[in-house]
Amino acid sequence: MQKYNYSFFNRIITKLKTLWIDLFHNPILVNACLFYSYGRLVHRNWGDDINYFFIECIFRRKISYLYNSSLSMRRNSINYLMIGSTIDQLCNSQTIIWGAGVIDGNSELPAKPLKVLAVRGPLTRQYLLNNGVDVAPVYGDPALLLQYWYRPNVIKKYRLGIIPHFDDFDHPALVGFKNDPKVLMIKMEGYKNWLEVLDQICSCEYIASSSLHGLIMSEAYDIPNLWIELSGKLMGGHFKFHDFFLSMDQDRPQPYVVKEGMSLNEIMAALSSYKKGSIDLNPLINSAPFNIYLKNN
Repeated sequence: MQKYNYSFFNRIITKLKTLWIDLFHNPILVNACLFYSYGRLVHRNWGDDINYFFIECIFRRKISYLYNSSLSMRRNSINYLMIGSTIDQLCNSQTIIWGAGVIDGNSELPAKPLKVLAVRGPLTRQYLLNNGVDVAPVYGDPALLLQYWYRPNVIKKYRLGIIPHFDDFDHPALVGFKNDPKVLMIKMEGYKNWLEVLDQICSCEYIASSSLHGLIMSEAYDIPNLWIELSGKLMGGHFKFHDFFLSMDQDRPQPYVVKEGMSLNEIMAALSSYKKGSIDLNPLINSAPFNIYLKNN
């Protein structure tokens, strides 16, 4: 995993750049799991990072990161939880939720949000209802809207794409696949360009992923996919996966456990039971907190 520089000089530069955005660009204040180095976003986890890249694109507004913004923290400003399993980690009394989810259904809610416009799935909604928060049944991870905004112009080069959660990339069970020319290993950490990740996903006929957003993007771009498990040590266990699957009207009770020595044929056999999910994204779009711009919508 990359090492991140949190020196005093780094923090000062990041704070000053954020202040400039806050004062002169009327930004959207995003509350998410993001990491910065010298004022630039570190490509640490694609599924979280698109809170910066994609949200800026569809709302055509600059993004300010809540925890880099001393001004916003001091003012207790309205902030937005949008993409990721962050509600039970980052929610505060000034948070507006649009599409975010919960990572662990047994965790405590840090604070009741200011407003809930939409959530990732039914399990997140039930979690919030159990905590006394009024939530309409409007579902969908906003990352699903990428299919309207960006259509990769790529050919199918690979039989299978494997998208490990960034904590799983070096798992021993993947060693044999890394040298197979029919398999593309797709990194959600340390990527060069965020759209390149989508190009890579769409260059594969099938996807196997232990990353939730690997599965979400596969569904968005109509790629048959398999939920896999490698380490079995992901935070929150299976909760976020089932939350998403229920929003897509899919029945996926358990992940396919990939073990050392498994072959491509075994993965492909497991993919034979795949059934595409279905969701009406219009309620999510209509509930957006700002004017939304989707190229093909």
